[in-house]
Amino acid sequence: MRRCKFITLSVMLFFVLASSAQGQYFEQSSQSGIGIPYFDVALHNQFDNELQGGIILVMAQFVYDDITFVMSDSAGYDAELELLLAVYDTEDNVVVSRMINRKLNVKEYNITNSRDEKLVLKNSIKLNNGDYALLLRATDLTTKKVASRKISFSLPKYMEKAISMSGLTFLHDIIFDSTGTIVEFTPTFGNNFTERDGEVYVYFDLYTQDTTKSIEIEYALFDKRDKKDLDTLVIRQVDRSVSSHLFRLDKDQLEKNRYRLVVSAKQDKYKTKTEKDFSFFWTTVPGTIEDIDLALEQMSYIIQSDSLKKYRKAPLEEKQAFFKRFWNERDPNPATAVNELMNEYYKRVNYANRNFSAFRQDGWLTDRGRILIKFGFPDDIERYPFEMGTRPYEIWRYYALRKTFLFEDRTGFGDYRLHHAYLDVEYN
Repeated sequence: MRRCKFITLSVMLFFVLASSAQGQYFEQSSQSGIGIPYFDVALHNQFDNELQGGIILVMAQFVYDDITFVMSDSAGYDAELELLLAVYDTEDNVVVSRMINRKLNVKEYNITNSRDEKLVLKNSIKLNNGDYALLLRATDLTTKKVASRKISFSLPKYMEKAISMSGLTFLHDIIFDSTGTIVEFTPTFGNNFTERDGEVYVYFDLYTQDTTKSIEIEYALFDKRDKKDLDTLVIRQVDRSVSSHLFRLDKDQLEKNRYRLVVSAKQDKYKTKTEKDFSFFWTTVPGTIEDIDLALEQMSYIIQSDSLKKYRKAPLEEKQAFFKRFWNERDPNPATAVNELMNEYYKRVNYANRNFSAFRQDGWLTDRGRILIKFGFPDDIERYPFEMGTRPYEIWRYYALRKTFLFEDRTGFGDYRLHHAYLDVEYN
């Protein structure tokens, strides 16, 4: 892996955000936890110091639960993975092909099923500027099962502009040597953070034709309503055409759950910018009082009201203990690291929020959201948005449950309500 010398030292951010957090469950991929070597991928476009093209840094992450371990002949449990990287040009020719092999050994059996322990494989590929497709194929050499991903990317001709900026990558657990060179790091896959403590670094490369003049770099943070929560300006003097930069964020100062980070650079009249979205969504147990309160409220369709009332004013630890106990008791397969029932429930909540939110009301609180969360996705949906003489309406049918629901858009702005004639269907 290429060692990156960072010219810009980290910048600490201190600021206070006003509005409360709106926690959301970070959904488990349907390809993870089913016995194949599923992996997440992060790509980072780097500038070549020699100005002869670009470098794509490829990072693949496997959770131990998706890797098959077998009892070792010596001690503990062994696993072995093979990762193929193949880069194709626009004419579908292979321009780079590499194979990475990694052997693992763990001492305790419970680690083999962990979703917290992870393996990250990194590789840098130098390419000419242009458009490419990257094929990644992981093979579990114990089971011979395969998982594949294909991603398109571009390496722009950054040296043709007076000033250019690469994409942004979030890094954590960075280790520096005595010269300030990064010797190890872990990227954030999915651009989601499940914990709010600690710090995260924003990493990017900057190219400038003129190294005699200073550069203004602005960091702006926007919430999901596009309100600016941060605006920090720093002045940097670089001594080479390509410089690498780090910007440090303290996660415990970020109180909202969705952000858009915009980084812009200016040198005289020349400007460039790039941006990246990131989030704070929980995975197993909500970590903040705001997130656990919302997660418990979203359970109101399956939990008794007196239990919900009891825990509304309870301390964070007591709420978390109840939350874990509730879902652990209903885990359909405790042998797996994923609680399939909880995962499905909050997937439905997320879907309702994405598709049914209206008039400042979260989708899970709407009539369609409630029905979807309680009964799942309908077997059939009939939509009538433009029927003459009637309001827009939808008919949802659940054949196995023998239930049919009719929703009317009473305002014409997507505010679908369950028709009063179908209220009894929900509870019969």
